[in-house]
Amino acid sequence: MARGLPNLDWLRVFAAAAETESFALAASRLGVTPGAVSQRIKALEAFLGVSLFQRHPQGVRLTDTGRRYGQRVAPALELLAEATNQIRAAQGPKAVRLTILPALAQLWLGSRMDRFHKLHSNTSVEIWAEAPVIDLRTSNFDIAIRYGRPPFPGCDHRPLFFDELVPVASPALISEAETDEIGLPAGAPLMLDTYWQSDFDDWLASTGEKRPARLATQTFSLYSMVVEATLNGRGFMIGHTSLIGDLLRDGRLQALSDKRMAAANQFYLLTKAEAPLSAAADIFVRWILDQANA
Repeated sequence: MARGLPNLDWLRVFAAAAETESFALAASRLGVTPGAVSQRIKALEAFLGVSLFQRHPQGVRLTDTGRRYGQRVAPALELLAEATNQIRAAQGPKAVRLTILPALAQLWLGSRMDRFHKLHSNTSVEIWAEAPVIDLRTSNFDIAIRYGRPPFPGCDHRPLFFDELVPVASPALISEAETDEIGLPAGAPLMLDTYWQSDFDDWLASTGEKRPARLATQTFSLYSMVVEATLNGRGFMIGHTSLIGDLLRDGRLQALSDKRMAAANQFYLLTKAEAPLSAAADIFVRWILDQANA
């Protein structure tokens, strides 16, 4: 350690906690426990001889000193990361292998990959979009994005999104169809996919609503096909907000209810436990987490 400088890991944790003013959110972003964040902050405060955060029962807030320090530390860490990435990029093309659920690859990741390649032209990303779960521990994949619940044996995990379920339809269908007692377009079929075919019944059970009588359904093999059919006004669907968030924001799909259900499973980014990532994989992991946070 250079004379007069604190541990770099303490600074990295402090920067995340200062940005969020939450040890829990910083822990989630860094893939560690809130206790680990708290320990590193205490170590940094002891090193500096000052309090960086005020602790309250409701959470933490930066002190004036902590805020000023954070404003200096964050840019310095960015400069270090930039310098490191430039050296890594200079070593030539690198490959990263990712296994991912098809719906997330098609509806979220695919549209963002041009941004990554513009930033990291020397990194090649192989994306395998398949529904069957591949055991990351025994495969040659670097990263997996899974829809499930921890623990994931042999893997470190970091949450990507908070996924909710809500019925949605196209504006055209909503404008032309009458609605039933729970706000669904009367007579319109329910669009389903084989992977998430229980979503509608789960949403009904969670919200206490009753299934409409004589509800017709159309089933597809891929969730992206369900989205396409719904966009074309062929029926309504249960939307996963993690996947159709862009479509809701730009108005191409609209929610049919203000009742949203937290999904039983969530999306997590997995890496092999106790196995260091390659430089290229580490860059890609950080980029994915930044995209999810944005």
